[in-house]
Amino acid sequence: MAFTYHPPTRKECKVCERIIDKHEKPLVTTMDGRASNADNFPIHNWYNFVLGYSPRFPDYIMEREKVTTNSVVADPFMGSGTTNICAKSRGVESLGLDANDFFHFAAETKLNWSIDIQSAKSVAAAILKQYETALKKYNWPAVDQKNQLSLIAGKGADYQEAAVKLRPSALPERYISDAPLVRLMLLKKIIKSFHYPNESIKRLFVMAFTTITLPASNVYYGPGFGVRKPKLDVDVYKLFKAKLKRMIDDLSVQSSGKVEVDSKTYLGDARLMSECFGTDTVDLMITSPPYPGDHEYTKHSKIELICMDFATDIQEFRVIKKRMLRGSTTNIYKEDHDGDLVRDMQSIRAVTDEIDRRLKEDNATSGFEKLYTKLVWEYFGGMYRVFQEAKKSLKPGGKFVLLVSDSHAFKMVHIETAEILAEVAVKAGLVKPHIELWQHKASTSHKYNLFEEVLTVEKPRA
Repeated sequence: MAFTYHPPTRKECKVCERIIDKHEKPLVTTMDGRASNADNFPIHNWYNFVLGYSPRFPDYIMEREKVTTNSVVADPFMGSGTTNICAKSRGVESLGLDANDFFHFAAETKLNWSIDIQSAKSVAAAILKQYETALKKYNWPAVDQKNQLSLIAGKGADYQEAAVKLRPSALPERYISDAPLVRLMLLKKIIKSFHYPNESIKRLFVMAFTTITLPASNVYYGPGFGVRKPKLDVDVYKLFKAKLKRMIDDLSVQSSGKVEVDSKTYLGDARLMSECFGTDTVDLMITSPPYPGDHEYTKHSKIELICMDFATDIQEFRVIKKRMLRGSTTNIYKEDHDGDLVRDMQSIRAVTDEIDRRLKEDNATSGFEKLYTKLVWEYFGGMYRVFQEAKKSLKPGGKFVLLVSDSHAFKMVHIETAEILAEVAVKAGLVKPHIELWQHKASTSHKYNLFEEVLTVEKPRA
């Protein structure tokens, strides 16, 4: 049967109409709560995950829970380390876990503030000098005094031949044009081959390189993965130099007068977090897990994963995706059975039954649409396992605080994520569920604001 397109959303949502006035004033404004707000914070701004959250969230929770330097804070979906950096800034020990290799690398790098600043500056000067020399091979000055890149002026024709040799197979030209690719790959070669004083400084420069790959590309993240009009050339030298300056300046301020505390990070599956965090070790967990919103997180780090050689083909991406909570139809697998753990929950069944009804009503036949209900079951079943693991790792009386959003991703069926997760957490043995409105989030696909809410649950004391 030929594929026909059915819009994923509808004009009206009865649930939104029912609950639109149920909440008090949000704890933060949309501007303060958005992920891009992290760009205003040192260290955080080295890399900002578009689907992440502002440092204002973990800071608010740590203030609310009166966290002290004797506490241990953990984030089982740490992303690039927002919660952990906030904890470290307060002198609080933290643990972090993420399934994505690049996010784990970024968080670990951002949490190392014990770097000799003068050594870092010396390395920066040497690498930039080597890069200038490499660029001249293609008749490219490192800095164009006329504010016009030399390639656009018709110079450096040899770059096309170099692009053929240097282009990773997973990075087609529509993702990164030839000239920016060559500039990036030349820089990558220099960074990888440079003799560093220590591994920490090397990681700093790899981080600086990796975080400029996206702005040098034609790709954008958020709310979904997309490709823009090709950028024929990009001043990679300028991007890299600016990022290095920001990072070294941040470290110069952040490391001065600070007491070093443990900030341990792990690469792994949050559904197995106790293997990393241990048992009865954590006072407070602060996190934002994936929502049932059909966002596939390796897509939102695709350029970085490829450029760092973490994932260069389908099989390597699949390894990462299988470690992840099932939040997207593109990381659902035949062997997935987490949904069986919550099959008795009527709140979830009401959602999946309504999705099924609308799929039949629309005669929806695409492969991904057929996975909608399985995804919802797998998401909440996976979160049931997360809550079970959190119960193991939390100290008696310890709290697990989650920032989650409602969803309309599947045939406009409203999923009240926090409400259902509260039920799932209680089923897993946690207690005292409490929900607060964090912020209103504008939707890109319908007229309703989505509620982003803070769910707090506790481990029983006895």
